[in-house]
Amino acid sequence: MGVKGRLKDMSLVDIIQIFATERKTVAIHLGSEMGYGCVYLKNGYIIHATYREFAGSSALFQLLAWKDGEFEVEIDAVTDERSINKPAEAVVLEGLRLLDESRARGGVKGAYTGDMESIRLINKLLDLGILEKN
Repeated sequence: MGVKGRLKDMSLVDIIQIFATERKTVAIHLGSEMGYGCVYLKNGYIIHATYREFAGSSALFQLLAWKDGEFEVEIDAVTDERSINKPAEAVVLEGLRLLDESRARGGVKGAYTGDMESIRLINKLLDLGILEKN
């Protein structure tokens, strides 16, 4: 049995971090009015993501921008697809950096709701140990 919920209560970053830290193999299924996406982790590594016609990092980066929708985690789900091969933390940080840059340029509608959202994400990454203060 997996975990279900809403992205407004638990973000995709949080979900990935939990299962990556535990080195789990899972499929994170996401759905909203924007469509359906899926992120696969194998032993804590993000190995594949899909969203609409996108696959790999580009799909994951778009899914990270979702503020609401439903998610369901399928434990021990596997895929033969392999479009990403990096530690989860590295991929998530790159995605958040790209989203922040896009927001600064006025792109990616709905990616961030403002500076408070950026601060919340940065604080969460600090709390999780993904980022460190200099």
